[in-house]
Amino acid sequence: MTNLRPIHWSLVSLAVCAMAVVLCMAYLDRPVADFVQAHWRQHSLEAWMEGFLRLAPGALLMAFVLLFAAGFSALRGRTLGAWARTPLLSSWSVVWTLSVVVVLKRIFGRSCVNPNYIVGHSYGFQPFHGIGSYESFPSGTTAVAAAILSVVWLRLPQLRWVCALLLALVALALILTQSHWVSDIIGGGSLGALVGSMTIRILRSS
Repeated sequence: MTNLRPIHWSLVSLAVCAMAVVLCMAYLDRPVADFVQAHWRQHSLEAWMEGFLRLAPGALLMAFVLLFAAGFSALRGRTLGAWARTPLLSSWSVVWTLSVVVVLKRIFGRSCVNPNYIVGHSYGFQPFHGIGSYESFPSGTTAVAAAILSVVWLRLPQLRWVCALLLALVALALILTQSHWVSDIIGGGSLGALVGSMTIRILRSS
């Protein structure tokens, strides 16, 4: 196993992710949603988690600003310093990830936790009709977080514990606020990590 090429590791990781998603759909998604609804709704921690998730749009805005700023600098003939490489790679990873997430959400058309399941007890898919409350899989928030943090993980090993903590907080916040199923989070996180890894390798091979 230690001699596997990156493409093989990626395929193995995707297979493991797919199995984890299927198992969560069968055994974990609804019990977790029911538990959160019964024990965590209106908890003070829920409000804190909702506030934490509101930081996500700011991260996206920063990614786009960085990319445009880098583009304008390049048009003016300026060379960006080495410090800018990791933020720019994270930004490219985010843009790529968001594009894939939008397509996958439309393809899978999965019903969301709240209100579809909590109110109407609906749990299922409407393939190729993912719109409105049928855009749950994969989790875009987790995918974006993983896209950024996987780049930081690979580029700055000394910050790996911070990356792991932040990603765990994002996952927990999404579960406690009933924003996503557990399987959505696994799918989104795996997607973001894969895109982040590919972004780094594109840089190395260019």
